[in-house]
Amino acid sequence: MGRVVVAAVVALASLVTVPRSAQGHPLHTTLTELSVGTNGDVEIRLRAFVDDFSAAVSGSSETPRPPFRTPTDSATARYLASRLLLHDTSGRNASLTLTTVRREGDVVWVTLRASGVRSLVGTRLTNTVLFERFADQVNIVQASVAGRRRTLLFTPRDGRAPKMVAA
Repeated sequence: MGRVVVAAVVALASLVTVPRSAQGHPLHTTLTELSVGTNGDVEIRLRAFVDDFSAAVSGSSETPRPPFRTPTDSATARYLASRLLLHDTSGRNASLTLTTVRREGDVVWVTLRASGVRSLVGTRLTNTVLFERFADQVNIVQASVAGRRRTLLFTPRDGRAPKMVAA
């Protein structure tokens, strides 16, 4: 069973980087990386396909068509404020600050910082990015904690339930 889960995660992650055709991509995924930055704050980096992400950020229900625009910082921050939540050890939502929105080809990278959260141990994460757009959305989260990598999967079936990042 463990090898099947690992194989599924590897397959999902590899499809996120496959070049896209004019018909779009077959998977609806995001990849989020959590780590403690050099300044001691928790850093969150989210990667999503720019077409899906910009349509969600703008609130559009239409299928996006080229040219795909990179969403503005302010719109991105508003969208993520209710969909990507880091809960500190006491269960409170950590304050996330958007630091960058950067486009690389067909993907957009969004970086946020959780000030005052110095460790991922005992934190919980909610990740419902793009759940409102796709019933088959899968959000992969990889956290680096004390040299160990932890992977979490979020799907619409999970709802808004936070998951433990690291014990």
